[in-house]
Amino acid sequence: MREIAEGIYQLKVPMRYNPLGYTFSYLLKEAATLIDTGVGTHDAFDALSSQLSDAGLRIQDIRRIIVTHLHGDHVGLVDQVRSFSGARVIAHRMAIEIQGEEIDGGRTRFDDFRREVKMLGGGSYIKLLRRFSNAFRRPLHRPKIDDLVEDRDILDLEGHRLGVLWTPGHAREHICLLDGRRGLLYSGDHILPKITPHISLHDPNAGDPLNDYLSSLERIEELPISKVLPAHEHIYEDLNKRIEELKIHHERRCDEIKGALGGGAKTVFTVSSKVSWDSRPWPYMDFWTKRMAAAETLAHLVYLRNRGEVSEESRDGVLYYSLNMPISRP
Repeated sequence: MREIAEGIYQLKVPMRYNPLGYTFSYLLKEAATLIDTGVGTHDAFDALSSQLSDAGLRIQDIRRIIVTHLHGDHVGLVDQVRSFSGARVIAHRMAIEIQGEEIDGGRTRFDDFRREVKMLGGGSYIKLLRRFSNAFRRPLHRPKIDDLVEDRDILDLEGHRLGVLWTPGHAREHICLLDGRRGLLYSGDHILPKITPHISLHDPNAGDPLNDYLSSLERIEELPISKVLPAHEHIYEDLNKRIEELKIHHERRCDEIKGALGGGAKTVFTVSSKVSWDSRPWPYMDFWTKRMAAAETLAHLVYLRNRGEVSEESRDGVLYYSLNMPISRP
């Protein structure tokens, strides 16, 4: 735990089996408010409780939890904190829509997942998936949300005034929180100091998350920020430099994907196998990592499709992408 500014604490909530190691939860002490909670494990709960105690509060004292997005390493402890404190949970309006979609599709999650893997060109892994079918049939649990916010809303809390910035891309419901008076940006997973947030897509007709992400980066450029408080890695200061690095990364990734499309139409898995991944080379990835990489590749392919740079077709339930040749003019 460290105090960022007077009455503002960064709490390190551990994550086992995750190379990031921690999720950072932020405590606004005077407002008895947490921004995100960490994963839902005993170790995480004990760490959160201990650090709250060091800051002079108990779990029972928490009045509200602001959720940047619904990923498990951010909302895993919401229900436990609420059970002790009765805290109200605040999230973007889109979070309710996403929860509704998940409930509606809960009975067919495994079938949907199997169709997705086939669609992306991973048909050879279908037999492997059968051993995980029961896990996919378990109902998803999401925390109950009490209060909804919209883009540009202002949260007037005790001693804090936070502006809500809707920043979809990493997640459709993702928000950042701007404390303009202190020059602080609570950035969640939207912009991290070293790694690039995972921008993925699992259905080519379900939006354009990479375009959303790049547009969201532009929204936070030139904000009067002295410190960025992310959910992982470390606090940093040069927001605009990091935004430029991320834009360049995705531009290069798009160029690499277009280069992989030479020689004819290819599946998403095939294109992914030709991309230079930071984690490890494609042949050494396990299936689940390959699936994440393929979902990220699909997000870039759809972005390029929507810009008219690649073509998309479906053959027997499998997607194929090919490079559009530029039109030569006399």
